[in-house]
Amino acid sequence: MERQGVITSVEKQKKQQHRYNVFIDDEFAFAVHEDVLMRHRLFKGQSVPPDRLEEVLRDEERQDAYVKAVRWLGNRPRTEKEIRTYLTRKEYEPSTIDDCVRRLTEQRYVDDERFSRSLAEERLQRQGKGKQWIKQELLQKGVAKATVQEAVGDIDPEEEKASATSVARKRWKTLSGQEDRVAAKRKLYAYLARRGFSAAAVREAVREATANEPTGAEEEDWAWE
Repeated sequence: MERQGVITSVEKQKKQQHRYNVFIDDEFAFAVHEDVLMRHRLFKGQSVPPDRLEEVLRDEERQDAYVKAVRWLGNRPRTEKEIRTYLTRKEYEPSTIDDCVRRLTEQRYVDDERFSRSLAEERLQRQGKGKQWIKQELLQKGVAKATVQEAVGDIDPEEEKASATSVARKRWKTLSGQEDRVAAKRKLYAYLARRGFSAAAVREAVREATANEPTGAEEEDWAWE
């Protein structure tokens, strides 16, 4: 909308309490968030030339993107890449997305380092996933390689072994019923490997989970090196 006029009315929306309808020359002109309203002093009697209106609408788009992003973050933490992808799908301009990410980062709503450490702990302790799984998941979420390496590098090898052992013991309860014990152990190795545990963690976990099983010479050919 490119016309100069005077604000004749500002009305609070009924369904969205933080948004206001602005009327210019007694006609509805646009709606804005209350923060935008206050920043630009959009009060009754104020003149709104085209250049000022354009500035207001740009600011409103930035505010709208920010509000949507914060609301989306309310479901769970997100990486910077996830935020950018989300806002791109919402068809915001690149400059608007950059501004939103900058604002979210400054306010610590988006922090890839903290996100990576938290996800690593969650996957290892609660979901029984190993370092390699965690590394791949973080990379898929767009976290920088250096940040991923730092988060994965902070995982205590003993904690990974403990997690792998817990998973192995639960899985072995199902596999131990098979007549072919060598095949059962092979499946246990593969299962733990698919969950991203390191070779050292897998070896220790299988040893602990099958401690009461006899070790035959036939196993030497397939046991992990």
